[in-house]
Formats: sequence, structure tokens, C-alpha cells
Amino acid sequence: MKRLMLLLLLLVPAGCGYRWSSSLDAGQSRTVKFEAVENRLFPHRPGLEHGLGRRIKEEIAQDRRLEVVEGAAEIVLKVSLVRFTEPNLVEDLDTGEPAEILLRVTALVVARGEVFAGGESRRQITVSTTYAPALGESRASGMERLWRDLAREVVDLAADHEWAPRG
Repeated sequence: MKRLMLLLLLLVPAGCGYRWSSSLDAGQSRTVKFEAVENRLFPHRPGLEHGLGRRIKEEIAQDRRLEVVEGAAEIVLKVSLVRFTEPNLVEDLDTGEPAEILLRVTALVVARGEVFAGGESRRQITVSTTYAPALGESRASGMERLWRDLAREVVDLAADHEWAPRG
């Protein structure tokens, strides 16, 4: 059996790579003008909008379905943070310190453009994740996961041709 595995390894060319794609990737990208993320949280949590805005731009840059433009675009996308909570889920019984914390955020996504009936469409997106200080995990790593997940939801929504059909 070992000889067979070794033979297979020798016969398969080194450096083979795989590219994942779908039949939807072949379409033309949709142009999107992305406005700055608005922070409408109450009580106000200053600065949270910056992490999300940065992450949305990164996700759009990696996604071939969308292309950010400064001028005229098929969709003008505005994202507003409307709710953020950070409750303790688990406490360390010995120290009373938080052992696991939930991060949950809700964003209102407003898209404007000719592709929408009435010129505009709105959706709310809520995502959540946890981080565990008791296991040495930082709040920053939890927040980065939260922004990544929310940004991916926003990008998927903007690229969704059922929500925003091509004109």
C-alpha cells in the first residue's frame, strides 16, 4: 500500500492547483458605489463603523461579482449600523471574569438604483459571533470575525440578482 501511495505521489505533477468557481462567476461584474458606513447606534459606540467600512471594501475587492466605482453605478450602497450588543455568555466561576462573550450587530442596508422598484430597496442583516477571553482570544479577533461575516452578507446582498435584478 505504501508503494502505491508513493507511486501516485510521483506520478501526479507537483504544484497542481485548483480554482473554485461557479457558473455565476462568468457574468459581468455589477458596478457599486459604496458610501461611508453610518453609525446610528444608541448608545453611541464611536469607531465601530470604520472597521466595518474597511472590511466591506476588502470583501468587494476580493469578490468578482462587484466593482467599486466613484461615479455612476448600477447600485449605490449605504450601510448603517443600527444595533450592537456584547453580552457575557459565560463567566469564570472562580474569578467572575467573562469567559465567553457574544458579539451581535445589525445593519440596515439601503441600495438605490434604477434596478429597484421605486428606486430603492432596504434590508436588515444581523450577524453574531463569540470570542473567549478565558481561552486567550482577544476582543479584536472577535470583532474582525464579526465584521468579516457582516461584510460578506452585505456583498452577497449587493450581488444578489433577485434582490437587485439587472436593468
